[in-house]
Amino acid sequence: MSHFVECQTEFRDPAALVAALIGCGFEAAEIEVHEEAVPLYGYQGDARPQNAHIVIRRKHVGTGANDVGWERQLDGTFKAWISEFDAGVGKYAHRRDSARFSQKNQDRLRQEYAYQVISRQQRARGRTVERQRLPSGEIEVTIGGYR
Repeated sequence: MSHFVECQTEFRDPAALVAALIGCGFEAAEIEVHEEAVPLYGYQGDARPQNAHIVIRRKHVGTGANDVGWERQLDGTFKAWISEFDAGVGKYAHRRDSARFSQKNQDRLRQEYAYQVISRQQRARGRTVERQRLPSGEIEVTIGGYR
């Protein structure tokens, strides 16, 4: 049984987090959003003590995976609950490159989240936002419409 790893994030906007997960390849129908936190389940269907408000169930994460979730904290940020298996860490480090929530993929999620927040803020101000993924994997964002 793999342990869930607690990851503090700077995610505050649940809509931007959902959009970022979609940007990272999940379908909207695979992402659950709950007003009240719900239990996460392990790869054998066992309820874990961790709860989350935004959940991707294990069947959408991959074979042998656990649920992945983000729990809203009192300060408005979301704590990520990701198992060692799904992150490719600890005794599962050999999965580092193939794990759905590897450090590389978590970095991409943070990048997508930042883009979603910036994009929403700038479009609300009437500006245009374009992005281009560079060969390095970084995102270049161009904002137009400044007066």
